Amino acid sequence: MKEIAKEIAKDLLKIKAVELKEENHFTWASGIKSPVYCDNRLTLSYPQIREKIAEKLTEIIKEKFENINLIAGVATAGIPHATLVSYKMNLPLVYVRDKKKNHGKTNQIEGKVIRGQKAVVIEDLISTGMSSINAVKALQQAGIEVAGVVAIYSYNIKKAKENLKK
Repeated sequence: MKEIAKEIAKDLLKIKAVELKEENHFTWASGIKSPVYCDNRLTLSYPQIREKIAEKLTEIIKEKFENINLIAGVATAGIPHATLVSYKMNLPLVYVRDKKKNHGKTNQIEGKVIRGQKAVVIEDLISTGMSSINAVKALQQAGIEVAGVVAIYSYNIKKAKENLKK
């Protein structure tokens, strides 16, 4: 697992997906201000790297989780990676918004879910873990068993570890 992490980290650095700012820090979706930002969306422009990420996420899911029959991507940056993994695993795909839409069918989960399915949630990165937790809760409310969450990158913030442990 550590070798996979090192390999992906090198790729992220190579394509400058990880950026540092001494001043005028980045503001993450969580509201946290940080001198570090990881933009996993850049990996989509590099076919070999996105393929490697999809392959490694697939390997992790097969190794860590049993009887998975649904892949769920967290909107928006988790969706393309979840799509690639679901394709590789020949599994159905759904994606989960942070909240229900206020138009159309007002869905929070897009795609077909069937009560009793067992899913893995794919996130592009984890800062506080709240977007992953919100996706898990939405899936659980729809009757889906969530086996776990996998991500390309984690900032390894203590708050995220505490939130995800709960």
